Amino acid sequence: MQRRVFFASVFLTLLVFAYAQEEETILNRVHDYVQQAAKQAQDALTTMQESQMAQQAKGWVTDGFSSLRDYWSAWADKFSGLWEKADEAVVEPPPQKDTP
Repeated sequence: MQRRVFFASVFLTLLVFAYAQEEETILNRVHDYVQQAAKQAQDALTTMQESQMAQQAKGWVTDGFSSLRDYWSAWADKFSGLWEKADEAVVEPPPQKDTP
């Protein structure tokens, strides 16, 4: 009877160790997969940023903002001239005399 208990306990111990090693292996595989996926995503992003099409699109955006800034500057100059003329046209009314 003692042999059976001994073999059963050894068998259960081996099962526990096998399960723990299997779980650790799965976690390691998932961790490796996530690291590999992150590296591939970073490589793809770097490749796209360095591509000719991305450089051309970046130039278009830069040119667009430059044109928009020039357009805004032209409008601001026109309106600032109007505001200056409006300030000059405003005349203060003469002071009123107090009559008793």
